[in-house]
Amino acid sequence: MKQEMVQIPKREYEELLEEVGILRNAEMMEAIKESDEARKKGIKAWELKTQR
Repeated sequence: MKQEMVQIPKREYEELLEEVGILRNAEMMEAIKESDEARKKGIKAWELKTQR
């Protein structure tokens, strides 16, 4: 597999690192799943907001 270097803004890179960290954190992913299930049942859940 050939690797290619691309340039992105530092802020975008940091946001991507944060997302990867969340996806690798099993506890965080479980909490997100629980929140999604609660929403489907009509229970008000926390709303995550990004700074974009």
